[in-house]
Order: sequence, then C-alpha cells, then structure tokens
Amino acid sequence: MNHLTTILLSGGILLTGIAAAAQDMIIFRDGRVKSVKIIQTNNDKTLYRESADKHAEEEYVENTKVFMLKFKTRGNVVFNNKGERILATSEPLKIPKDAVVVYYKDGREVPAYNLTMDANNVSFRQSKKEPTAPIVSKRSEVFMVRYPDGTRDILTNLAVDEEREREEEEARLTALREAAVADSIQRMNAADETATSTTPRKATIVTKKGVRMKVWICSDSQSMVSYKKTNDGKAAIFKMSKSKIKEIIY
Repeated sequence: MNHLTTILLSGGILLTGIAAAAQDMIIFRDGRVKSVKIIQTNNDKTLYRESADKHAEEEYVENTKVFMLKFKTRGNVVFNNKGERILATSEPLKIPKDAVVVYYKDGREVPAYNLTMDANNVSFRQSKKEPTAPIVSKRSEVFMVRYPDGTRDILTNLAVDEEREREEEEARLTALREAAVADSIQRMNAADETATSTTPRKATIVTKKGVRMKVWICSDSQSMVSYKKTNDGKAAIFKMSKSKIKEIIY
C-alpha cells in the first residue's frame, strides 16, 4: 500500500511538473489565448510545443499573428502587426489571482480592480486595499480585458483593426498614384495646347494602314503624338495614338 502511494505521489508530482512547464502563453492578435511551452523566438516566427514533452512535435506561429508571448519564468514579448518587437520585459508581472488584467494595445499589462467601462472609457484602480485614484483610459487604447474566471473581453480586435488600416493605406496610395498620372496627362495636354509655330518639327507620319502624312510634330510621347498640318501658329493641333502609327520619319 505504501509502495502504491509512493508511485501515485510520484506520478502526481511528475504530471504537475509537466503542466507547470507548459504554462507559457501565446496571445494572438484576435484575442485567442493558447497555453504552450515556448522554445524559441526568431525575428519572423515563434517555435513552441503544446506539450512539455521534449519529444513532442514543434510547431510555429508567425510573429505577425501574435500580440504577446507570456513566459512563466521571465517577462513578456510584445509584437506589432509587422512582427516587430515593440516591448520586452525581463521579469514576469505578478498578478493577484483575484485581479482583472487590462492589456493595452502598446503591450502594457496592468492588474485592475473595480473596473468599469462605458462607450468611450475604461476606469479601474490598481490596488484592492489601498485607496488610489482611478486610472481612466480610452477604450480605443485597450486591446483586451481578462477576468479572474478566465473569460476575456476584446475591446479592440487588432486583426480587424489593422486590416482596415492596411486597406485605408492602400486606398490612399492608390489615390496618390492616380492623381500623379492625371497630373502628368494634364501637363502633357497643356504642353500640347500651348505649342507654337516655333516649336514644331517637320516629319512624315506613316500609319499602320500605310498612309503617309507630311506634318509638323508638336509633341511626341510614348503613347501619343500631336501635330499640325501646316507650320502656322494659328493652325489646329491634332492628336494621334502611337498604336495607330508604324513610324515617324523626321
């Protein structure tokens, strides 16, 4: 009986040790939390095992999908949406079991009591016993609130928020490119319209249909040619797409 008790106690200690060894955490940018054993962090990805067994298969997650790595025996590592480290601490934060935890978007992890929130703000105290002034933060600054029972309240879905920011940035860059193209075309047209009788060059346009035209070239771009039929400052200016032209002989 004593021998059996010893075996059971040894097995219990071993299982407790394994469970404890695997209690690092990965907090994803959408708020999901996974208990793991973190093995290695690179510039682009993090290696981990879902079991403390050294022979368990190693898995990895791209750092662009991670908000925070929480190590049981050391501090936290926080990433931005590009997978870059924006915060690292060397010591784990001791959080009382009865405390709410507020995770800010910039990576701060703050124990909280008497937490309240409305449409705009989150308010809490950092001490349960000592009277302290409440800390008030904008909801938009807070990523997640974790309660003592393990439930989580996601105030900012970083994955959705950052995707929207990327789309807005892409739309802005597209608008800038389109504006630059439009400005270039406008400048080219303005140059064509202001051409005078002193600028044209005498040339022969040979179209792809074989028509030969003796003209005076006012401007010659990669896509368009503007010309006059006579070298007269008052003569009308015509345009022809380069796609219709076989060659221009000056």
